[in-house]
Amino acid sequence: MAEQVQAILDGMVAPLRDLKEREIFSEAEIRSIVSRRRESEYLLRRRAVRKADYLRYIEAEMALEKLRGIRTRRVLTRQKRAEKEKAKETDATGSGK
Repeated sequence: MAEQVQAILDGMVAPLRDLKEREIFSEAEIRSIVSRRRESEYLLRRRAVRKADYLRYIEAEMALEKLRGIRTRRVLTRQKRAEKEKAKETDATGSGK
């Protein structure tokens, strides 16, 4: 069972690393996500799986996806704003010649 859970978690490494590199989630948040997913995966692999375990996992993933979307938009907005400011600085420097 542990090997199955670890294989599933290993498949999540690249997307989580990408979220960390793009500064969508912090290192501590990624650890929390992995911990929650590990716990949920173990619950889903026990002999007496409960419907509530599936629902809780789905709800947590939906909330995480919503948060990821919000933060992604925030990061993109911040990047666009920085690009506009940089373009203004370039225009101001270039027009003075």
